[in-house]
Amino acid sequence: MKEFYTAPQDVTAIGNKHSIDKTRVLIIGQHDFSVDGLTSMLEAQDSNYLVTCIEPGQARIAKPAAAEPDVLLIQNEILREPLEHFIHGLIAEYPGVRMLVFGKNMKDDHLYRLVRAGVHGYIKERMSGNDIKCALDCVIDGNTWIERHILERFISTQRDFDTSLESQFYSKIEKLCSHLTKRETEILCEVVKGLAIKQIAEHVHLSHQGVKMHLAKLFRKFNVSNRNQLILATFNEMSPAEDLSLLLHNGLKKRLHL
Repeated sequence: MKEFYTAPQDVTAIGNKHSIDKTRVLIIGQHDFSVDGLTSMLEAQDSNYLVTCIEPGQARIAKPAAAEPDVLLIQNEILREPLEHFIHGLIAEYPGVRMLVFGKNMKDDHLYRLVRAGVHGYIKERMSGNDIKCALDCVIDGNTWIERHILERFISTQRDFDTSLESQFYSKIEKLCSHLTKRETEILCEVVKGLAIKQIAEHVHLSHQGVKMHLAKLFRKFNVSNRNQLILATFNEMSPAEDLSLLLHNGLKKRLHL
């Protein structure tokens, strides 16, 4: 069997009640040979599993009977595109639950998308009963059950993203500074630290009036009227996301209505 990665054992489990009760496993899939075989395998492996099987679309009906499962086992064949939307729907339906997808012929790109969407691991058709028990115990304990080469892809993708993001920031900063004089850039550097005019004057060796004069020029260039607006405008200009301050405002408003 291929080597699997599990996170360090000190990771906190999420939605975990198995230490005081049976582990509640909810299988969502078509009642076929693979689902029946998985159910039998779980029941034969460990009497601490309480297994419930439901057909797709019966999630709401089965929720009281399943009593908030500790882990979902989702048959790969029932997943629908867009895959991410489908997984996010399950996360909304069962907040905090751990999720494993099981199935046949799952390609690496598909597995990568599953984990990226929020699935905590997957079970391939060639895994033994003991492997499946290990996968369940791993994700229930708050860890992740994925093959090492998929994990390495995440690491590589994240590294590439960080490099690209940093490059975008520096490119935008260069563009921003190309419209400013050296002294204006110097003043702006101190403004984004949140310093008062007196402190800025001391740092750049200018009079208070000289700092105010350069600030006035910066206000005109950024079309703002005070230092707080200047800071926001600066971050908007350098952010890879469009209108960062608006995104922040909308995110805070959304949070207030939760």
